[in-house]
Amino acid sequence: MNMNMRHAVEILDAGELPFSEANAKKIRGSARKCARLPAYNCDLSRIPVDAKAFVSRWSRHMSDKNAPDGFETFRQFSTWHSNVKSLMEHASGERRQRDLLRDAADDWSKLIGTTAGMIRRSRKGTGLQQNDLIAVTVLRNAAREHGKQPQQLTPGMIHGWMKAASQSQRAAMRQAVSTLNKLHGLKDQLDESLLPPPLGEIPMVTDRRITPELPEKIARDISEYEADLHRGEAYGGLLEGLRKPGRSKGTVKNARDAAQWFFSCMAELDLLDLSTNPDTESFATLSCIQAAYDAEVAGDFYWKPLAKTTVRKNLEGTFRFLRRFNPGLEAAQRAFFESSYFQGWDDMTEANQEFCRRLVKSDAKKLKFFSLARLFHQKAAPMITRYDDLPHNQQSQAVNWALAAAAASVLTFLPLRADTLLNLSVEGGDAHVFLPYGKKSAGFAIPPDLVKNNRRIKTSIQRRGKTDPRLILEWWLADARPILMARLQNPDPALLLGGAGYARLNKAWRFSTASVDLYMTLHQVRHAIASILWNEPGTELNVIAALLGDQPATVARKYAFFDDETHIERGMAGMSEVNAALEKGYRK
Repeated sequence: MNMNMRHAVEILDAGELPFSEANAKKIRGSARKCARLPAYNCDLSRIPVDAKAFVSRWSRHMSDKNAPDGFETFRQFSTWHSNVKSLMEHASGERRQRDLLRDAADDWSKLIGTTAGMIRRSRKGTGLQQNDLIAVTVLRNAAREHGKQPQQLTPGMIHGWMKAASQSQRAAMRQAVSTLNKLHGLKDQLDESLLPPPLGEIPMVTDRRITPELPEKIARDISEYEADLHRGEAYGGLLEGLRKPGRSKGTVKNARDAAQWFFSCMAELDLLDLSTNPDTESFATLSCIQAAYDAEVAGDFYWKPLAKTTVRKNLEGTFRFLRRFNPGLEAAQRAFFESSYFQGWDDMTEANQEFCRRLVKSDAKKLKFFSLARLFHQKAAPMITRYDDLPHNQQSQAVNWALAAAAASVLTFLPLRADTLLNLSVEGGDAHVFLPYGKKSAGFAIPPDLVKNNRRIKTSIQRRGKTDPRLILEWWLADARPILMARLQNPDPALLLGGAGYARLNKAWRFSTASVDLYMTLHQVRHAIASILWNEPGTELNVIAALLGDQPATVARKYAFFDDETHIERGMAGMSEVNAALEKGYRK
């Protein structure tokens, strides 16, 4: 009979699991909470004990560091998750089985023991250190779970295990391979039969797509396409000689990304031989596009499957690029996107809906969101003041909070896209951001080529409640930005954020929002503002659309979450008030 959570709690209550009395009490409370969570909403006897399925079910919330319904904070959710997972692993015997494997006497134990004896306190001698032993131990644990001894290891085998491992486990396995190769040079100090053949280099394992070096003709065609988009593609027919308006930097980048995604797919599907130099036209067929789409949505590639909206964006960009070589794809494109595959793909993602739902239902979270710039500044300012005296890890934290404060002082007032923010300048006569002398506001004059839909932005922002964006930006430019720029490979003093790229800004933003228990992505700033405003009485969708620089229909479909539950309650209350008024009037 399959074990369920009720059985697990009974085993816990019987004292059969290796938990202290205090710890067992906490785990018991977490287990019983499962029945009250909206995600389960059933008796404990109907919740199976399956640690792997449990981790998979909640993986998105753990990776996004957001609290699902039923939890006030991510910290509460994380504690509950750890307790329930621990109970499942112990009650099912999975933890005991792992411990038995780790303590087994086999060739792995001999190899680990011999390696431990070679470790010296200094780098002299064998060159082996404690971290080498830890790395080999991680590899040993994976190998034992798959019933493999060290002599049986191959690069392909380890590469396969790394695909299912965490980022830290992957790094440890890669280091372990290096250590095992190093041990071949110390064969006089250990039994050579314990070692596998030299393993060489393990292929890269990543959740992200890495664009291969594309053949010359394809790379040239992509570059020419980018250049045309930047300066404006040429019209044909009666308008020959004229050009369309140039597209924004973000649009050009998205076009390049889409083309690179498509040809990465072709290479992975063995439809593109990277050692040859084929014409781009040979790939401008519906069958090639369909093959890339089918494999992507099926999760057949080594990279983490893309979100539905990203797949659609890549496909649209692919069609636009390949139509340059096969105009007949235009008709096929319309039919392709009218299929049932794409129904509802333009809607807001579930993750963004959940985030916005939690936000609009909590006045405290809404206030915290609008105060992010001030909260980050309060954390960063005292640390930046004594930056040189801080340990290395606190210096990184200080820079992350400072960068997030500068970003929040703009994004929570003027909801720009992150790529637009990264390219805002603060120097020269054509500066995009300026702090006029004698005023308390910060001004913005952003040209169309930096903004999606070629829309010019000219406005100013000023103090809102206790949050003063002008003060934060002045502090950022004078005190914090020079410190960040010293840490960048390619700093740019002309830019507001000093030349920081998207990856660095995103890392700082995710760290900083998590530190105030409002974990969110950069893109969710626009979702947050749209959703908060749309759920306020009397706010017009056209006004929100103008603020975001999008069409009202796009905002309603992609950006703004409308809290139906609260508005239904308001409607019910309204009907009750009308009914009471009618009854009162009728009695008269």
